Amino acid sequence: MFERASAVIKDGNKLSFEYVPEKLVHREKQMERLEMLFRPMVMEGRSCSAFLIGGVGTGKTVTAKRFCDNMLKYCGSKGKLMDKIFVNCRLRNTEYSVILQLVRHYDPGFPDRGFSASDMMRALRIHIESGMRPLVIVLDEVDMLLKNNSKDLIYQLSRYTEDIKGVSSVSMIMISQESIVKLLDQATMSTFKRANSIVFDRYTKEELRGIIKIRADEALITGTIEDDIIDLLADFSEGYGDARFAIELIEKSAQIAESGTEGYISADDVRTANAMIYSDVSENKLISLDLNKKLALLAISRAIKKETIISITSAEKTYAIVCEEYDQVARKHTQFWTYIQDMEHRGLLETSVRSEIDGGRVTYISIPGIPPKELAKKLEYLLETPTSTDECEY
Repeated sequence: MFERASAVIKDGNKLSFEYVPEKLVHREKQMERLEMLFRPMVMEGRSCSAFLIGGVGTGKTVTAKRFCDNMLKYCGSKGKLMDKIFVNCRLRNTEYSVILQLVRHYDPGFPDRGFSASDMMRALRIHIESGMRPLVIVLDEVDMLLKNNSKDLIYQLSRYTEDIKGVSSVSMIMISQESIVKLLDQATMSTFKRANSIVFDRYTKEELRGIIKIRADEALITGTIEDDIIDLLADFSEGYGDARFAIELIEKSAQIAESGTEGYISADDVRTANAMIYSDVSENKLISLDLNKKLALLAISRAIKKETIISITSAEKTYAIVCEEYDQVARKHTQFWTYIQDMEHRGLLETSVRSEIDGGRVTYISIPGIPPKELAKKLEYLLETPTSTDECEY
């Protein structure tokens, strides 16, 4: 049952949140800043630190992983040794569990019971000293750890180098969605430099498009995704500025396309995937529309079919047909445009104005929140079961 050849997905691992691309796009400045902050460690073996701050899906974790991997490769090319340990503090959110993971980096068989935190810290110190190499500890979602009153652990790790003999040093990269300054006490903050914070802003639409294009090239079979579909994926992801959302949307769209027969990702596949992840269209929004707005939205959902956008002219032509089907008088262009504006305000559709070859400007309509086929079914059902809101608006 699992032997059927894939028609769309070439390498699903490239759509995993754990995958670290060889080259990151749109995080070059943050990588350069990390390189500057950690130069003393690489060149002189001194302890360094950095705070990575930003929202979900802004590239903090993948940047830290890629930077550490690059640093390991550089040190190796220069005949230098270096260790790194990555800890997810959402999964290991107690002092004990974090120290246990640090010790197990050096001793995988270290038991999880029978030793106190101070015992494990002594064991960790012995391993670091005997290793005679710099260590970088990455604490991802460190705020989860700090909120569990583990400030002392951060303090101890930050002061390790003061007592360690030889060339070993301990450096730290702490990652959080919010500033952790307020979560640290003065003693701990005194060992860090506030200027070592690196901010990760949300991705813009164009940046998300670049990320989507690269991931699609790596993960999908050539020819199974067109540029207009990549644009649509970027449109849906723009409101979040979240690369994780964009990557999940690619994966879900590709999986939906795999179950079909076309052999490529369609606009409807993307809309269905988006609706699976999060749909902006609720039954209540549709119920609250009056009859003519329901007819107008039904016309748009029918006209758009598998396209990503349609012109307002095409929408009006279908609107006239739908009104005739439901024995209603189609409103003129000005009133139809008012309906469009109202529904855009409600988040049911989006409009954009584009310049044409002849120099004119045309309004286009798209439905971002739900597949048009599904939207049409919902509206047809509501139109067959009229409510008090189904009075025409003039």
